[in-house]
Amino acid sequence: MRDYSLNLEDSKTFVLNYTIKGNQIIVNLAKGENFIIPYTQENEKKLLEIMRKQVLNSNRFMKTQEKRFSRSWKLTTLSVFMLMFNVLVLASGKSILPVGSGLCASLFVFNIIYSVYCMVDSKKNIKDIQKNVILLCNEKKLNEKVRGNPHVLATTDEKLKEMVSSTPTELPVFTLNNADEIEYRQLEKILEIIDREEKLGFDYSSASDDKPLVLKRKLK
Repeated sequence: MRDYSLNLEDSKTFVLNYTIKGNQIIVNLAKGENFIIPYTQENEKKLLEIMRKQVLNSNRFMKTQEKRFSRSWKLTTLSVFMLMFNVLVLASGKSILPVGSGLCASLFVFNIIYSVYCMVDSKKNIKDIQKNVILLCNEKKLNEKVRGNPHVLATTDEKLKEMVSSTPTELPVFTLNNADEIEYRQLEKILEIIDREEKLGFDYSSASDDKPLVLKRKLK
């Protein structure tokens, strides 16, 4: 999970993820700090519930990122236009203060780089929230279907397939704690396949001993 905190105070308690090592849980916070708690199923449930609330309460953060993206887009467009204008003026040799024009051009380049960075970062934050919301809404379905149907993971990469196969059967495969390992498009594709298979209604629980019917074309 990316950092959805709105200020420094919130970042002190915002849980990004956690790691289980032996009988301990190492909790990583948005501020860059971590702390250790004893591993119990109850403690892990509490952590996942905290992370769930963080996603559900991310509306304000989402709006700030959408505004940030919009402002950065406008600043990028304006800076590109002004940079092109400065380059044309310098190239024509009509600039009264070529040194000043050169400094302005450098400033516009910096603005472009910074605003593009802000746009990319905001888009990643928005996508992360959207992905986590989708995961929360479909968590039960995902964990029920991901092991029982060979087609569900057909279009995913080997890393995700390994994550599924290495997860003990008594534990859920997908949680908010490992959402960072799942790409947004992969999650959408998995759900698309699950929905398709549910509509078609095929049974993948076991292989049948019956011989498949072979259709032969009649010769005219």
